[in-house]
Amino acid sequence: MQTLLSFMSISDDPDIVTLRPNQPFFETLYTAAPLVIVGTRDPDGTANLAPKHMAIPLGWDEHFGFVCTPEHGTYGNVEQTGVFTVSYPRPENILEASLAAAPRVEDGSKPSLQGIETVDAEAVDAPVVSDAYAVLECELDRVIGGFGRAELVVGETVAKHVHTDAYRSDDIEPEALLEHAPVLTYLYPDRFASVSETQAFPFPDGFER
Repeated sequence: MQTLLSFMSISDDPDIVTLRPNQPFFETLYTAAPLVIVGTRDPDGTANLAPKHMAIPLGWDEHFGFVCTPEHGTYGNVEQTGVFTVSYPRPENILEASLAAAPRVEDGSKPSLQGIETVDAEAVDAPVVSDAYAVLECELDRVIGGFGRAELVVGETVAKHVHTDAYRSDDIEPEALLEHAPVLTYLYPDRFASVSETQAFPFPDGFER
């Protein structure tokens, strides 16, 4: 059986759908991603908020990046001010993430943002979503292009905040922590989930990151 399988191609599996070269991969299945709201200041000083799911820590130190395009106001604001915040909203605040995704109107404003309560960050001049369970404050480090229309905006974290009910410590079991403060997860392209039930990952002996 092993010899036979070695001559098989993945496309020989009748349960595999091989996509066309120009068919978008991530439009054909659901994949889990974090959902964050990036906060910046518009040129007139008003708060700008934009949801992002292509957003990740870069390494284990103090860098965080999100994907954006030069056509978006968030990109221009970060380029001009050199700072941004990252708010992790709670599942019950999914409506706020939806409001942040609303398009701008003819005069360039975004009235939907009036429905989102914000506070000011401490280390940078940018808004933060109220009641987020975690917040990063970042200064622009670099912008990396070459991904088609997309570019990777990289910030260096200068301040970090975690709400007490989501803070991991030895005093509370993970199951109880997640039940009390579930994690909002985005299932691209059109669904979300509240993650409160998990299993411990079976790390092998001697595993090191």
